[in-house]
Amino acid sequence: MLKKGIYQHYKGQLYQVFNVATHSETEEKLVVYQCLYGDYSLWVRPLTMFSETVEHEGKTVERFKLIQEVE
Repeated sequence: MLKKGIYQHYKGQLYQVFNVATHSETEEKLVVYQCLYGDYSLWVRPLTMFSETVEHEGKTVERFKLIQEVE
């Protein structure tokens, strides 16, 4: 399961992951997280998308990388 903590997006911004929620209709797993910049807004993203790898500058990298686990 996805760990709670501070993640860095492959483009550099930081986010705090609070938990993984379940969509009430589809039962899809959604990551609940907050931007640690700007308006500090809350977001959700499918767990599969949050955890996937992407191509960036010719390399395969994690979309979000855990940099500090928070209990």
